[in-house]
Amino acid sequence: MSTSKTYKKSVRPIVLGGRSLSYECTRKKMKNVTVRIREGKVLVSSPTYVSFARIEEILREKQDFILRAIDASLAREAAKQNAFLCEDSACVSLMGEEYTLRFAERGTSRTEGGELILVLKKTEDENKRREALKRFAEKRLRAYAEEAFEKVSPLFAGAPDRPTLKLRVMCARWGSCRPKTGVITLNTRLAFYPTAYVDYVIMHEFTHFLYADHSKAFWAALAERLPDWEERRKALNAEPMKEWI
Repeated sequence: MSTSKTYKKSVRPIVLGGRSLSYECTRKKMKNVTVRIREGKVLVSSPTYVSFARIEEILREKQDFILRAIDASLAREAAKQNAFLCEDSACVSLMGEEYTLRFAERGTSRTEGGELILVLKKTEDENKRREALKRFAEKRLRAYAEEAFEKVSPLFAGAPDRPTLKLRVMCARWGSCRPKTGVITLNTRLAFYPTAYVDYVIMHEFTHFLYADHSKAFWAALAERLPDWEERRKALNAEPMKEWI
């Protein structure tokens, strides 16, 4: 005899934040109403005794979170559908400039006339192409960040005169700071975003030399030195992570 359970499902319309949506509700034996977002869809699991009116009240209470999660989910799905192929003629953003990717077996990797030319042997190997792109991105980001460090340091009395810069590919963070050791680590993928976003991350991490946490004092200190930090952060976080390397 089958032991699988059959749950009652229904799809209902709802308006959240002026947007006409629908949600799929699954009734089951449970204690609380839970809300998940998957592939841009709102999925609700609910105890059998909770009315739809109450469920929709909960959804409206959570509408800011739900709308942000839907947009982020749709952006991730779009990114999957338009997966980056590291090949000739691909478009690459580098420090805010757009380039057409080219590969060559001789010469020096460089940007030239709107092209990013990467030099390596066996150009048919995509893994090696990505490695070449990573090396070039690291070089450009390091050069920019080191110059930015020199400009930013005088704004932070008490910060190390020459913080140590490290670059690392990260999946969920743009940067980190270790105040005790004077080390700032930046996500290498920042090389694929406009310099205004890179500047925000650098200023954010430098502020941690003053305040280790994200207290009100931290945000006030950052705002004093970078008044439009919030706009920059929102713009950066609104873009899907460019997982090119």
